[in-house]
Amino acid sequence: MMASKWKEELKFLGFISPWIIGFLVFFVVPAFTSLLYSFADYNSVAAPVWIGFKNYVDLLHDHIYLKSFGNTIYFVIIAVPVTVTFQILTSVVLNVDVKGVHFFRTFYYLPYLVPPVATVILWVMLFGTDSGMVNQLLSIVGLPKFDWFGTESLVKPIIITIGIWMSGGPVLVFLAALKGIPGHLYEAAKIDGANVVSRFFRITLPMLSPSILFAVVMQMIYYFQMFTESMLLNNGGPNYASRTYMFNTFQTAFRDFKFGYAMAQSWILFIIILILTLIVMKTSQKWVYYESEKGNG
Repeated sequence: MMASKWKEELKFLGFISPWIIGFLVFFVVPAFTSLLYSFADYNSVAAPVWIGFKNYVDLLHDHIYLKSFGNTIYFVIIAVPVTVTFQILTSVVLNVDVKGVHFFRTFYYLPYLVPPVATVILWVMLFGTDSGMVNQLLSIVGLPKFDWFGTESLVKPIIITIGIWMSGGPVLVFLAALKGIPGHLYEAAKIDGANVVSRFFRITLPMLSPSILFAVVMQMIYYFQMFTESMLLNNGGPNYASRTYMFNTFQTAFRDFKFGYAMAQSWILFIIILILTLIVMKTSQKWVYYESEKGNG
């Protein structure tokens, strides 16, 4: 019996060994190495010089780093609730049973399939200062043109609209969750005299709460790691107003060749995302409703 059990376990380990080797070689070893180099002055050419916590201390006095950190926090605080709210409302609209609704669901999902680079290029065509379609329309109606990408107060909202436009995937998640809500709940609420708004807040939102949790976590990670929009729209400008955390880390590593300094930034970002995700997951016990758990209780 024991010999047979060991053979089965060895077979199992043999089958998953490619994944284990890949995980160790391409994730664990690089992660551990980057952690070590975050305590060094390292430019990938010369041997690393160990400097302790100097990289982490220097970040506290790095104006550009702090600016990019603040921009990223802005996106997380403002863009995540705005984007998730838009996704929920859009899924509710697309859940209405009318003729041709399948076409609109497919049409709305298509932007999600467009690569981020192509999306940013499309936004440049829309909001370009001189030849952008939006400014052309403004000039037709006699309104002044705006320098959308060159104005600090406008560039961040423009970036947020990109995230909203690419919401097809999460919208489908919410749409699937809406399809799973039992219809008898709405029928009972109607009998009790609940109006549309009351049914939305008392039935729809609680039943969507697991999907909302998923969307909040994923959108939070997305905005913390946002890179393409910052680089291609205005190269992080103006005055570093659109410079995100990941773009700053990229510039530090591959333009300034301060790899140790960039690795310190990466590990701080990892810790921040980890802590915030754990906080969201922990607090979710108070506002996420699981029907199965309710039934078991």
